[in-house]
Amino acid sequence: MLIRLITVISLILFMLLMISGVNIEVALYRSMLTFMILFAVVYISIFLLNVLREDQNSDGMSMPNGGSTSNANGEG
Repeated sequence: MLIRLITVISLILFMLLMISGVNIEVALYRSMLTFMILFAVVYISIFLLNVLREDQNSDGMSMPNGGSTSNANGEG
């Protein structure tokens, strides 16, 4: 879904550049550069979100008592 959105944005940019009278090589270069930048940002953000999610899951498994260290008598 995201790759389609990025592709549509790049194609719209290419179309607008061609309508405005920019040389075809420049328009193609700019639209490809836009596609690569958007793709890289989305890819890196998804990767970082997965890293954060795994980190939160591992923290939750290491403390099953919710971080409480007191014993049954309430001492701790």
